[in-house]
Amino acid sequence: MRNTTSLFVGCLLSASVLAATNSWADDMEMYKITITNLTPGQPFAPALATSHRSGMSFFEAGQAPSDELAMLAEAGNGKPMAAKLLTTPSVSDAQVSTTGTPPGKTTTVMVSAKHGMDRVSVGAMLGATNDAFLAITDVMLPRGHQTATYMADAYDAGSETNDELCATVPGCGGGAAGYSPNDKGEGFVHIHNGIHGVGNLNAAKMDWRNPVAEIVIERVK
Repeated sequence: MRNTTSLFVGCLLSASVLAATNSWADDMEMYKITITNLTPGQPFAPALATSHRSGMSFFEAGQAPSDELAMLAEAGNGKPMAAKLLTTPSVSDAQVSTTGTPPGKTTTVMVSAKHGMDRVSVGAMLGATNDAFLAITDVMLPRGHQTATYMADAYDAGSETNDELCATVPGCGGGAAGYSPNDKGEGFVHIHNGIHGVGNLNAAKMDWRNPVAEIVIERVK
């Protein structure tokens, strides 16, 4: 004889699991972040995007840079910062795009956000620099069918001296390692003052004026 009690309990468990799964899915939103490079000669490294609660930032202007910020700004490696952010309770998600963004081109990165985590921050290295990075921080995610557009300025991580030499600039083509933990630079994050041609970099091509990027965010199903 078939055990109807076990069958009934099994159905209840399956229904509970399905309800929990649907509830978790309903609590998540997916966003597409499109980054357009507005500079004439600065390639962007793969971009970091993170969704989080209000009041959080992956760096603080005027403060000393973290090692993770230095790696993002000097070597174009946002993965250590993403890993650090994912251990932070106020962060919902952190992703790094698979490609960089040449001048005049666009790149997209997808990021999810839990209910209540309605802010986003984005950062990426300006490749032909010592430690410049673009950023928007703690801005609102769009609601419904709206899109949100933000303009990003370039910051100096303050973690490496701006010698503009191919030996220390990854995007210069000289095979530079990028991250220089023994070079402390200016020691604090600030607005970058551009390329001045003091080393190997061509200021006429690689200099810029803020903003350096347009960032468009839209909710997707």
